[in-house]
Amino acid sequence: MKTLVTKIEALYNALLAMKIATFDDIVQKATTNVSVPPNREYINQKYVSKLTKNHKLQRIRKGLYLVLSPLEKTETYIPDKLLIAAKIKQQYYLGYHTALEYYGCAQSLWNEAYICIKPKSRFDPFKYKHLSFKPVFTNDTTTEIHQSLYLNIAIKVSSKERTLMECVTKIQYAGGWEETIKSLEGLGGVNQEKLLTLLSKQKNQMAIKRIGYVLELLKNRSQFYEHIEDQTLAEIQELVTEPAQYLIYGERGALHEKWKLYVPESFEEKLRGI
Repeated sequence: MKTLVTKIEALYNALLAMKIATFDDIVQKATTNVSVPPNREYINQKYVSKLTKNHKLQRIRKGLYLVLSPLEKTETYIPDKLLIAAKIKQQYYLGYHTALEYYGCAQSLWNEAYICIKPKSRFDPFKYKHLSFKPVFTNDTTTEIHQSLYLNIAIKVSSKERTLMECVTKIQYAGGWEETIKSLEGLGGVNQEKLLTLLSKQKNQMAIKRIGYVLELLKNRSQFYEHIEDQTLAEIQELVTEPAQYLIYGERGALHEKWKLYVPESFEEKLRGI
């Protein structure tokens, strides 16, 4: 029994730095750090169940665990949603409002996290304590995706350029127009060349129009976009090839000739107040 306890503690110590661990992580640590045979059922019964019973592991969902330090209590500890989100799937990135929060510019903090994955990697949305985790489907999980250290843990997040583009394209995942514009105002360091490269591959005309319109708004509203050149806006405008569309589906407004968008009269007035 003494040897077993020692191995349990050794496994726990190996998992501590991870903060969030999948069952595969636990198996890998058990076999390489503790010399336990790679028998998943055995590891679950002899190690995971005991660490869970001793409040050193807490089950988030099937195959995913929170690793609690000796000073953290199950009842009161508030887990970091980005660390959990980064462990749900191997091929993923954190995007939309979750990326805005990562970059520290989100106007408000949400209890939701958006995990961008390919359709074949789908998972059912789930909740853990007060947090919600939802998939957003994409066919591209590699272009302009950065791996960064967050609380000393590697996570994948969309670049600032892709974050801007995707938030404006699928506004529902960024909190609506007011939340999106106010958040993007604080997103410093957007590289206009990278943004142009992304847009040149974009086939969605509504997305191109929206991004051109919003980028021009941001240039006039925020010091973080003063570097955006008129030539950049002109190059985006050249990508607009289709007739005018509604900025907000079903809401009539005056035609913005440059971006071929019908913009509701109250749209920019509301933005002046935020």
